[in-house]
Amino acid sequence: MEKSGPIGLIDSGIGGFTVLKELQMRLPNENYLYFGDSKRMPYGERENDELIFLGNAIIKELEAQGVKAVVLACNTLSSLTSDLTSRVPLFSVIEAGVQETLACKDRGMVGLIATIATVKNRGYERELLLWTKDVQYIAQGTHTLGKVINDGQKNLKILKNNIREAVEPILLRGAKKGMMIEDLLLGCTHFPIVEGTIKQMYPDLNLINPADGLVRLMEKHLRENDYFNNEKSPCTTQILTTGDFEIFENMINELELNCASLKMTELEI
Repeated sequence: MEKSGPIGLIDSGIGGFTVLKELQMRLPNENYLYFGDSKRMPYGERENDELIFLGNAIIKELEAQGVKAVVLACNTLSSLTSDLTSRVPLFSVIEAGVQETLACKDRGMVGLIATIATVKNRGYERELLLWTKDVQYIAQGTHTLGKVINDGQKNLKILKNNIREAVEPILLRGAKKGMMIEDLLLGCTHFPIVEGTIKQMYPDLNLINPADGLVRLMEKHLRENDYFNNEKSPCTTQILTTGDFEIFENMINELELNCASLKMTELEI
């Protein structure tokens, strides 16, 4: 592994772009290699055994291309971190999400919207218990919101209906416990793409984006291990996708990502 090697990112589609955007802004001297497995999106509807197989295959592919670390920019995969194998450091968006939760809440309940698989695997709850018992999540899984966002969220009515179906059960469960939910963790990296719409619908909710914490974890790792890229040549971001090329292209432009290349690829499995 070279200091100039790229930081790898994995997601089932364009959701991880929200993490990539933060990394590019705050660690602009690093190279990045993003793998979006849109052909098999949504990951949240797949069984754990298949997800572990896919995750390990993509990690192996990124390692073959010289990455110096891998960011699991996918909450579903992050909920299975202990089952993934890597020769380079792995960074979990769930760990980062818990850190961001604790930065704004030291007791009480926090809403959590995520994929069905993330909720089922209870990755956030398990990570949270390592730090405190004073904060709890009220988690709600959604079958469709991530895919609606990944497909371009052109129909605002459909998008809002999906957001409502994810958020309302959390607010109702909080009310039944006599508590008003004030904070909502966006437990899928696709969700910050529509953060503005969620905020418009629920202006009283404080939205928590794990990407902020993930960048801090990466920065800490690079600093403590003296692993910042110190090459003089311009930095690059390469993006690989197994499908939905046009959607990737559109989102790169919408988020104004620095991107040297966008290529279709096959996952050797």
